[in-house]
Amino acid sequence: MKSVKKVSLLQSYRKLLKGKWRQLAGIFVLYLIKASPVFVLPIITAAMIDLAVDQTDPKRYSKLLFYFILIMLLAIQNIPSHIVYSRMLSNIMRGISQQLRLDLCRQLQRLTLLYHNRSNIGRLHSKVIRDIEIVEQTPRILSEQVFSFLCQVTIAIIVIAVRKPNALWFFLVSVPVVVALRRIFSDRIDKSAQNYRRSIETMSSSLNDMLNMIPITRAHGLEEYHVKEVDSKISAVFRKGKNFDVINAVFGSTAWAIMTCIHIIFISGSVYASMKGHITVGDVVLFNSMFLTLTGHTTMILNTLPQLSQAQESMASIEEVLESPDLEENSGKKAFENLTGRFDFIGLNYQYPDTTRHTLIDFNLEVPQGQSIAFVGPSGSGKSTMLSMVLGFIKPDSGKLLIDGMNITEMDLRTYRKHVGVVTQDSVFFSGSIFENVAYGQKGIPEEIIINALKDADAYDFVQDLPDGIYTDIGSDGLKLSGGQMQRLAIARAIVRNPKVLILDEATSSLDTESEKKVQIAVDMLMKNRTTFVVAHRVSTIQNVDRIVILDAGKIVAQGSPAELAKGNNFYSKALLQSMLTDSRITKN
Repeated sequence: MKSVKKVSLLQSYRKLLKGKWRQLAGIFVLYLIKASPVFVLPIITAAMIDLAVDQTDPKRYSKLLFYFILIMLLAIQNIPSHIVYSRMLSNIMRGISQQLRLDLCRQLQRLTLLYHNRSNIGRLHSKVIRDIEIVEQTPRILSEQVFSFLCQVTIAIIVIAVRKPNALWFFLVSVPVVVALRRIFSDRIDKSAQNYRRSIETMSSSLNDMLNMIPITRAHGLEEYHVKEVDSKISAVFRKGKNFDVINAVFGSTAWAIMTCIHIIFISGSVYASMKGHITVGDVVLFNSMFLTLTGHTTMILNTLPQLSQAQESMASIEEVLESPDLEENSGKKAFENLTGRFDFIGLNYQYPDTTRHTLIDFNLEVPQGQSIAFVGPSGSGKSTMLSMVLGFIKPDSGKLLIDGMNITEMDLRTYRKHVGVVTQDSVFFSGSIFENVAYGQKGIPEEIIINALKDADAYDFVQDLPDGIYTDIGSDGLKLSGGQMQRLAIARAIVRNPKVLILDEATSSLDTESEKKVQIAVDMLMKNRTTFVVAHRVSTIQNVDRIVILDAGKIVAQGSPAELAKGNNFYSKALLQSMLTDSRITKN
């Protein structure tokens, strides 16, 4: 992936919280109200102790009652105010994760196929789930600590400035200590958090591969091998996580010990000042409570440094996707309204990134509306690249691809692909009913259209025999169906779209002979009156196309009808002869 400029965590949260500052202000006010017992209790406690020490105050009993009622009321109001506070905070924080996940999903849909080919699904899954969870939880945890710290510092400064201004110098001692501790540990914690996140992404990637490979692993008896492979990634997470925990422990214990020592020095000085008569016993209790709370919150703030490092890494991980420049830009471009299906390939050249040779070289081809074209040639000749070009997944480095006379690079490809049907060798299905899979992307479609499409794809007979007919759940990736059945459903899905352009990529290559014949009949019906591009290794499946284009090393070396090419000496005629000999041997056996 291309590197993305790393921005500060504060900048990232500022962007996420844009437009929510009024709500945050309301949350802060609610926090002041709900936490008021904590802020006021040290002051009231000091006042109560002074009442106990000073026996000369005639109103000490009424004051004691007043303090008692006040602190009780403040404590009770914490229940409703904390509930409202939590709801408002949850609304903002959950809203951040909701928006981030939506933004990531939209961005993943906009990113080019080349980006997805370079990326691993497990890593992307980790970004959408784990990283966003950390980004959401961090401000939730920090908010109370930061709010409390700011409030405690403000109250402590005001109270001590009123009662004993000289004591403020002791509070300022903690400031350079905090700065020094952060500088000493910050880099180590950041690096450890980065290593930990990367190890989790790698583990997630490996687990995803393991789950996808289970049928192949089981078929070859490689269970232990794959477990060992995954174990190395899980062990790496263990090691990196333990290292992160140890650094956190060293940092946390060091911060606590230093702040506790400062507190001991401060309280000892306060007692000494009281013994000399400079301050009252209530002042000692007040200063001790204030400093204890302040040092406690300072330690908590310091202990959030590891979490901030994790949040920074998670935010950087998310922004790798959100800020990626590998986008398929469609906004603002012209729309395809009434597509007819004429294609003109004019001097196309294409080279995949990070490769040394061109996949397509000076490619020129005219495809009239409704004509079927089959690309054949040796492996690496550019057949799949051509289909990717037709779908707009990749764009030519030079030359033009015109669709209905319009340059594909200037058009909104989303509107073009609505007129395209695709059937590939490995048809993709999701866990759901046959109806949902065939009608994919088209809500509210009548049942009759689905049934007619299944009939046209020669699939309705076997669908009727299933337990719930068209509403039968086919399982993840269609595991409850055979290869031939899945291909016919894929064809039905294409028929429902009623496409003007049809892409067939090895649509029958993985099928047995009987299934291939049934699927081929459905394919031939689907191709009628549609501009069709076909890639097939089995030349027997492309004898009904209008024209065959033979590719070699990215160049067109021959083209013509199947009958014309079968008479010559070329890749197609040789492959056709080999296919006939193979079929003859199978028949004899």
